[in-house]
Amino acid sequence: MIEVPRELKNTVGGPLRVLFLAPYAPDAPDYTTKPYKGNGGYPQYHHSIFRLLKEIGCQVESSSKPYAILHARGNVDYVFSLLNRFPIENPEIFISSYCEFAGVPYLGASPNIRAVAEDKWLLKLSFRGLGLPAARGIVVGRDACFPAQAPEELAGVSTFFVKKRFGAASDCITEANIASNWEAAASRAREIMALGHDVLVEEFCPGVDYTVPVLGGLEPLLLGFVRPGSDRKEGIITGDLKLHDHLGYAWAEDEIAPAVQADIRNDVSTLWRAFGPIDYFRLDYRIDPVAGVRKLIEMNICCYIGKSGPFAMGAQRLGISHGDLMKSILNYSYGRQIERCKNHASLI
Repeated sequence: MIEVPRELKNTVGGPLRVLFLAPYAPDAPDYTTKPYKGNGGYPQYHHSIFRLLKEIGCQVESSSKPYAILHARGNVDYVFSLLNRFPIENPEIFISSYCEFAGVPYLGASPNIRAVAEDKWLLKLSFRGLGLPAARGIVVGRDACFPAQAPEELAGVSTFFVKKRFGAASDCITEANIASNWEAAASRAREIMALGHDVLVEEFCPGVDYTVPVLGGLEPLLLGFVRPGSDRKEGIITGDLKLHDHLGYAWAEDEIAPAVQADIRNDVSTLWRAFGPIDYFRLDYRIDPVAGVRKLIEMNICCYIGKSGPFAMGAQRLGISHGDLMKSILNYSYGRQIERCKNHASLI
């Protein structure tokens, strides 16, 4: 069950002082919603999280600049960062790494776990190493020569899926990423490589996309089985769907066989033992309802936590408001880190 504190307090009994970081987080002194820059609904989303943190009683400072983290130590109790993308290599681990150095509790997971989750290839290898089902694939560096023919790792595969090795929000994913032969896979991969990215080429998994929201705690809490809307080829979630034309979510318990649901719950437990603690995360699957076959596609940390998303939907089904969901996440995250961070900071 979700544990919701009455108030969020720091160690001296005052309101939790939070630094909110996000690409469209309000910057002082203008705390209005930032203008749209062609980046989907992020301005409204980030401003809504800023408002929600204030509504649940936090004392909030806010910035869209990653260097604001340099002033966190001694000035805030907690860093709530959705600043997952900015123009450096692998930006997702910057905030958590600095917070570890400064001894400040922060949202998400430790930098090493976050790094694995953001590397789609290492994540797939981790899945398979844990005995979990994941697509076979290969990686090709941006400066490498693409193989002239499919390697042994992809022997017998007839349809391929091509994506960036790193990155979020389905960046560079279009219907063209589904390749019906190796030549088409090579063509799409070279287009992505020309943009300066390493690529992952894997077997395409037939079926339907499902997402599984999970809250951290003494034991992970699976909030439900959700199907994101898609009208694209093979039902994939493309970049433009994620950013501009989101078709919403539908509850999907009735679409997934009980045996597969049980397998997914076991997946969550297995991942938690290997990767936890994580404040909240989402597992994305492709499931073939006819064959009853599931394939893990990704694990996302610090993913969408807005009112219309799977986490708020799952909490609502349990009678928990969006605000109380956020309280629960912060309470667990801050509580699990505060003593360790205090001890660490005293050594710096």
